Amino acid sequence: MNEKMFPKIEIAARVSNGVCTVCHHESMFVSLSVDTYRCVTCGVDCHQHINGKIAYIPITTSPRKDITVNV
Repeated sequence: MNEKMFPKIEIAARVSNGVCTVCHHESMFVSLSVDTYRCVTCGVDCHQHINGKIAYIPITTSPRKDITVNV
């Protein structure tokens, strides 16, 4: 019965190293989604862009109106 109510959820976190464009520290970035990473030093959410050089670009807009992002 427990398995019917609570199906097995598989979560795979990705961890990578890089330089945060907000806090400018060499940091680890953790992701639970495809291309959104969070800096573990300052907590800012970033998109990872790969075009010959891996860059973490801060997410500056929020789909919710009640959340403001200060970058």
